[in-house]
Amino acid sequence: MPIKYSNYPKNWLSEIRPDILKRANNCCEECGAKNYAVGYRDHDGDFVECQPWLYAESKNTPEGYKVIKIILTIAHLDHDIKNNDYLNLKALCQKHHLALDKDQHKANAKETIEKKKGLQSLF
Repeated sequence: MPIKYSNYPKNWLSEIRPDILKRANNCCEECGAKNYAVGYRDHDGDFVECQPWLYAESKNTPEGYKVIKIILTIAHLDHDIKNNDYLNLKALCQKHHLALDKDQHKANAKETIEKKKGLQSLF
């Protein structure tokens, strides 16, 4: 889901995000994957960086793994986007940000399903 920057402080892109990425050495603070690195996740889920031109046509490695690009995001550890204390923020790759937010995503999905059921009963 795309980020809605209007929900974040005005200095999110100019100050907060760059500060957190710098603190994290521009790497995921869970797995160490570098921002904008290209590679794949092996069978253990570890990120393996590779040369993108090797797999440009197939988008898959010879082992059959999908080639991905790491884009670091800034996660709110307490899931409160208004709490921008640097201790509450962490630079994470897609995999680890999704893992952190897993329960919240499940709750949102359940709520959406319940709303759809309610709407269906109106028709």
